[in-house]
Order: sequence, then C-alpha cells, then structure tokens
Amino acid sequence: MTRSFDKKLEQLRLQHSIYEILNTDNGVSSHFDYHVNIMSDNETIKLNLLTFNKRHNEYMLFHTVFGTSSLDCLKKMLNYIKTDKVQQLNSYTIAWNRKGDDNKYNSYFQAISESDAKAKFLHEKNKGEYEFSVVLNPVS
Repeated sequence: MTRSFDKKLEQLRLQHSIYEILNTDNGVSSHFDYHVNIMSDNETIKLNLLTFNKRHNEYMLFHTVFGTSSLDCLKKMLNYIKTDKVQQLNSYTIAWNRKGDDNKYNSYFQAISESDAKAKFLHEKNKGEYEFSVVLNPVS
C-alpha cells in the first residue's frame, strides 16, 4: 500500500522534472493548475500547465491533460513533453503587447492551429487588454 506521503513525494518529483525541462528549454517557470472534472467518470482531474515568464510578467497555457488523479495527469504531461508530440505540432510566434504599453514581446507556441495558439496565449485573460498578431513559423 502506498502511503499518502509517497504519493505527495512522487507528485513533487514529477512537478520538479517538468519545471526543470521547461526552465532549461526557455527560462520559464511552471505552474500546475488542477481542476476537478465532475462531468467524467474516468478522467476526473484536469491539469493546465501554465508557464510564467518574469521578463514580461505574464503567464501562458502550455498544455492541458485529463487523468484519474494528479499523479496520472503529471505522468501524462511529462510524457507529452518528453515525446515528439510537442515537435509534431505547428510552431507559432505571437507578437504582443498590453494595450497602452510600448513594450513589445514575442511568445512562441506549439499548437495544432492558429486558433489553438491564440487560446494558449489568451488563457483566462481579457482579449481586449492585448494587441497581438499570430504568425506560423516556417518549418526548418
């Protein structure tokens, strides 16, 4: 029988592994936003992996997974990051700024479509507060 302490330790280790990969890759910090999905009998937990970039003081949605527990979600997220699934997506650049702010930024997204990239950029934000354009990056 696994003790709850062991599960907590595994959860922290998985979160740290994800953090290390994303921080090494592009210098962002990772944040784990869990939600209970009461409409499902099988995948009762939703995990939104958010990244925070201190340079522009903003967060973005990296990816969402569903699972039976926080551990299941974290394992799925780590698998997503470590496999070629991310590389199989299109690469987009979103040039943006907050309205009234002269500082311009570029953020990069792996997404299935332009609308998916916009949704990741605008996750839980007010669209009217931002000026932005989306460009599909060329395949190298």
